[in-house]
Amino acid sequence: MQRIIGYSANSILPAFPQSRAYSSLSSVLLGSNDVYPPGLGNWDNSCYQNSIIQGLASLRSLREFLGSNIQNLGHRHFLSTHIALRAIIDKLNDPANGGQKLWLPAELKSMCSWQQQDAQEYFSIIADQIDKEIRQASKGVTSDIGLKLAPQPSPRPEAALPSPPMTPEGLLAQRVGCMECGWTEGLSLIPFNCLTVTLGKKWEYDIRECLDEYTSLETIEGVECAKCTLQRTRTQLEQLLNKIGPVEESTDETDSAKLNEALRRNAETRLNAVLDSLQNDDFNEETLKEKCHISPRNHVASMKSKQAVIARPPKSLIIHVNRSVFDEMTGALRKNYADVRFPKTLDLDEWCLGTMPVGGSKEDTVETWDINPSESMLPRPESEIHSLNRRYELQAAITHYGRHENGHYICYRKYPVDSFPIQVPQAILGADGGKEKKEHWFRLSDEDVSLVSERSVLAQGGVFMLCYELVDPLPEVNKGADQVIPNKNSQIISDPQLVEYGIPLDEIPSSRDETTEVVNVADDIAGSQVDVPAWSRRTNTDSISSRISSSSEESGPSSATTNDEPPIVDSVQKLASSMKTSNPPNIDPHENPSASSVPQLIRAL
Repeated sequence: MQRIIGYSANSILPAFPQSRAYSSLSSVLLGSNDVYPPGLGNWDNSCYQNSIIQGLASLRSLREFLGSNIQNLGHRHFLSTHIALRAIIDKLNDPANGGQKLWLPAELKSMCSWQQQDAQEYFSIIADQIDKEIRQASKGVTSDIGLKLAPQPSPRPEAALPSPPMTPEGLLAQRVGCMECGWTEGLSLIPFNCLTVTLGKKWEYDIRECLDEYTSLETIEGVECAKCTLQRTRTQLEQLLNKIGPVEESTDETDSAKLNEALRRNAETRLNAVLDSLQNDDFNEETLKEKCHISPRNHVASMKSKQAVIARPPKSLIIHVNRSVFDEMTGALRKNYADVRFPKTLDLDEWCLGTMPVGGSKEDTVETWDINPSESMLPRPESEIHSLNRRYELQAAITHYGRHENGHYICYRKYPVDSFPIQVPQAILGADGGKEKKEHWFRLSDEDVSLVSERSVLAQGGVFMLCYELVDPLPEVNKGADQVIPNKNSQIISDPQLVEYGIPLDEIPSSRDETTEVVNVADDIAGSQVDVPAWSRRTNTDSISSRISSSSEESGPSSATTNDEPPIVDSVQKLASSMKTSNPPNIDPHENPSASSVPQLIRAL
């Protein structure tokens, strides 16, 4: 019954619309001081909106991010989404609103389509709108103007605009390399605000298995490689020159001699251009076409590998479990009902760049990764990793009950006991080990709120979205990290600003449609190693296939944290973030032309 409609024996009563009213009345009559967190009203099947807002309200870093933007950028542009989101978040976390039914502000309520009622897509709409407001407010603001402007007095406070706060989103580092010649384009840094993991055909998964699959090395066939193209052209030109032979000094003015001499001069010129490009690692499309005179139809297609790992962990980690499966028999999408297990505390180190062990003391260690396209950038499962203190605590979990095309979303959140004191039933105490905890878990089904055990939250196998928050701040960057000499199989990451402050907002690609910037890895990421016990790695024996996109399923744990930050203004309160993914490289296969004779070589070149 719980699996089908989302109600367990302990939650039947709170599921009825008037149950909370009866519960409140009985609490008054019996003298109880129980205070339940506020719920959100639902009058038009908006459970997908309510669950997302409740989940976002559990992330303190997101609330702080919104408040900082309102303070620093609010005078430059009206941040309506920031203000509306921050306001409802503060109300949901305010003990004074305990037991009440709140309603979403119009700015957030209108962010939906009548055809679309998907929680993850609603989250993306909010994130995109937040990002749009930041871009509009940041126009004309630069963090380093250098020599562009001479110092001059300004009557407006914009001249002293503070640096953008560290965004709660993270960065993915994507490496694409050729497995034939070993050339890699470096790392592309891609902002993300949500990691979407997929499920295969098993009945049960661990969320860490899904992260293993997400960051695994993927091979792609039939992708054009500039270096392989230059290497093959060099071989063909050398073969052509050998077949023509040296031009002997003679007075022979025949057409054949003139042709051989012209062919040799042309081949030597092109060969020098190709060798120069190979020596300087100049593999631009313009170089191949204009300098080396290589036609696009003669480009070499090879096998490449692609891998995306976490370069900068976010302050707020949101994981979306994609449960949509394309049914080949019916041509429609259906729901994957596999159970997904998740921990209360998640150590993200083994999916992050820079945890591969390097010789030396702790003070001398630096972030490195393997540049061999055939090898993973992450350490092997059986190897020791350097912990970077990327430990996350579960704050909220969103579940979906029902089928792919319909159902009900429920959010589970964790609240501090001091914010919403309540007498815990013996059954829940027993389920959690018989001891009082510092936080209580609540099941939020729109306006219906009920107390649940932590154990029951962690048992929600049908989880749809998980909201984690970084327990401790990111470690300070080791300023001496850029002093280490890289070896041929590794590269060093050494830009303290990226980890310590985050990339300036106006320099981060803001949408998945924008081109991600390929950066020099020696200048774009930084990290330091801190000794923190890490859970032992597992070998992922079951590969998880197909990455399809969509959503739906049950729940996972969540937690609220106290609001230590003072409110910005009455109307100023909200939170959200934005992130993107990347597109796979273009695939354009070509056949390699034969080079067995001079005429064939000429045609191929």
